[in-house]
Amino acid sequence: MTTVRSLTRRTAAVVAHFALVLVLAATTALDRLPRWAARVQADDTGSETTEKAVLTAIGLAVAVGLGAAITAVVNKYQGQIH
Repeated sequence: MTTVRSLTRRTAAVVAHFALVLVLAATTALDRLPRWAARVQADDTGSETTEKAVLTAIGLAVAVGLGAAITAVVNKYQGQIH
């Protein structure tokens, strides 16, 4: 029979493993970031404006979608709000 203490230990072990994997992934990414940035800077000229345009388009799409979702929820529950 599984006890609460056993589940707590198992959950703690899973959380500790997840935290360790997350820390290792973050340190690996931070270790490789300067080399990646140097390579991109040397290889990629003029891409900054393209990246900015793509990020701006994504941000605008998210904002419009969020606005539409909020409007739909407000219209659906407007009778209950009053």
